[in-house]
Amino acid sequence: MFMIASILTVAAGVFYAASINNNGWAMQVCRYGDIFCMNPSWLVIAAVLSIIWAFFLRVDRL
Repeated sequence: MFMIASILTVAAGVFYAASINNNGWAMQVCRYGDIFCMNPSWLVIAAVLSIIWAFFLRVDRL
């Protein structure tokens, strides 16, 4: 779960950078993930929720 949270965080950073920049690689990124270019915070929220879920799963094993 921590790996998924880190992937979501990196993806949020890429989509945030693509939403600011409008040429080159950003056009390709925003073409396939237009909804995430408009709202990159959704990926951050998903990353935070997956970290919280991972901590709940980790506490269960102790």
